[in-house]
Amino acid sequence: MKTQPAEKIVTSLYESSNRSKISRHLLYLISRQNFCEQRPLIILCIGSERYTGDALGPLVGSYLLENSAGIIIGTLDEPVHAGNLADTIKKIERQYANPIIIAVDACLGNKDEIGNIEVWQGGLEAGIAVGHKLPCVGQISIIGVVNSGGQFGYFELQNTPLSIVIKLMKVIGEAISDALKVLPKTTNAVIY
Repeated sequence: MKTQPAEKIVTSLYESSNRSKISRHLLYLISRQNFCEQRPLIILCIGSERYTGDALGPLVGSYLLENSAGIIIGTLDEPVHAGNLADTIKKIERQYANPIIIAVDACLGNKDEIGNIEVWQGGLEAGIAVGHKLPCVGQISIIGVVNSGGQFGYFELQNTPLSIVIKLMKVIGEAISDALKVLPKTTNAVIY
């Protein structure tokens, strides 16, 4: 799921300051991107609504579409998943000049990591838990650990409690929305 993260923070559903911690770190990471004021900001939410655990990305995308201004790609109605991720990346590259992509995805981890949210500078590789080799995507990445990993990734994703996914979606969605509201209104990142 992850590629050598830099400047990573880890928080948990059970940490009272998780939302503000994520939002502040996102703003910091966005500000570190070259020419961030002139580049479009895209929130790319990866996953499929067909597996409870994998629905985190599309749930976040749908939440943001209803509650934020910005370029949101990947929702429950139009998910970005293993079958269309490479084409979606090509479409983004054709449509937007040098975008800053924040990639959001679900992740399987260790049992004691369930409920963790990780945010870092750098891309992520979606689909590793289920054996997919997909392109690394994002200048900034956010993952939510929805379940513990096992030999059969699809089984764990399919049998993830919806409650943990909804709780992760709410924290991640609200934190991204908070960060988008703070960005200057003149920034390309919010004028879409």
